[in-house]
Amino acid sequence: MKIGGVPLAVAILVCFYLTTSASAEGEAFAQTEVYGARKDWTIWSAVVVGKVFCDQCIQSKVFPFAHPMSNAKVSVQCKDAKGKVIDYAQASTNFLGDFIVSFKGKEDLKGCSVYLAGSPDRNCNIVGGGGRTLSLKSKFLFKAMYVVDPLFYKPSKPMGFCPRKGPSPRPSRGGITIPFPNRRPSTCSCLDWLRPDYKCYWPKDMSPWKTTVGSVFGRGAQKKYGYKTLAGGLLTGDELLRQAIAAMLNSRTNKHFYMSPRGIKSKFSKALYGSWGAKSAQAKAFKDANNGYGKGKCLLVSCKW
Repeated sequence: MKIGGVPLAVAILVCFYLTTSASAEGEAFAQTEVYGARKDWTIWSAVVVGKVFCDQCIQSKVFPFAHPMSNAKVSVQCKDAKGKVIDYAQASTNFLGDFIVSFKGKEDLKGCSVYLAGSPDRNCNIVGGGGRTLSLKSKFLFKAMYVVDPLFYKPSKPMGFCPRKGPSPRPSRGGITIPFPNRRPSTCSCLDWLRPDYKCYWPKDMSPWKTTVGSVFGRGAQKKYGYKTLAGGLLTGDELLRQAIAAMLNSRTNKHFYMSPRGIKSKFSKALYGSWGAKSAQAKAFKDANNGYGKGKCLLVSCKW
C-alpha cells in the first residue's frame, strides 16, 4: 500500500525516526537546563565569619575588658537597590564567640550586612558598636570568604571594675615603627594569616595551599585530616586545628611568641584524640596566645610584591 507514492512501511519508519529524534533532543535540552541550573546554584558558596563580644566597659574595642559571647544570635541580610531584603541567614556563636554564616549558591555578598539578632545575657543586651560591613578576604575553589569586624553588645552602664576615664594623654611628637622580627610577640589571628598580603611571612616549608596539616603536626594529624592543607585548616570549623595552625605560624615567625613550635605540636597531638573538654580547653589556650592574652597585636605589615 502506498501513501502519496510513498510505501506505507517507509512512511512509518520516517515518522518514528522524527518522533524519536525530537524526543531525544527535548530530553537532552531538559537535562542541560537542569544541569545548568544546578551548576549556577550549587557550585559557588560564600561564608561570613566574625565574632561577638560583650563590651563590659563600653569602649567599643575588644581588649582588654570585652569578653566573647556564647549563643548570641547573628543575622546576615542582603538587600537590593530599593532596600528590600532578598536574602537572609542566621547563626549563633560558639563558646568562643565565633560565628559562621553560610550561603550556598551565592558568591557575591554585595549589599549584605551583619546584624545582632539576640543576646543570651540580660545584663549585656544593648546593641553596641562594631562592624556590619562585609570585607572579602579570599576566593578559592568556588568558595568566597567574607569577614566582619567584631560586633558588640553592651550593658546599660560600665561594670564596676572598669577604669574611669582620666585626662587625655598628650600626643607624642613622633611614632616609632617596630620592624619585623621584633622583641615582643606578634600575635596574629587565624583570619590575619589568611590575608593574601601577609603571604610573604609564611615559612618556606609551610606553604598555605601545598603543605598538609599532617606534615606539620605529625602522624596523628595526618590520620585524622588526610591531605587537608594548612589554609584549608584555617578555613575549617575545627577550632582546635585553626588555632593550632595560627599558633604555629606565630611561633615560627617570631621567636618571642608565648609558645614554641615543639610545645604547640605536642599539645595539639595530645588534645587531638582527647575528650571534647580537653579539645575545647586547648583550643582556648592557643587562641589566648594568638590574641596576646588581651594585650597582643599583629605586627605584620603588608608585603611589598
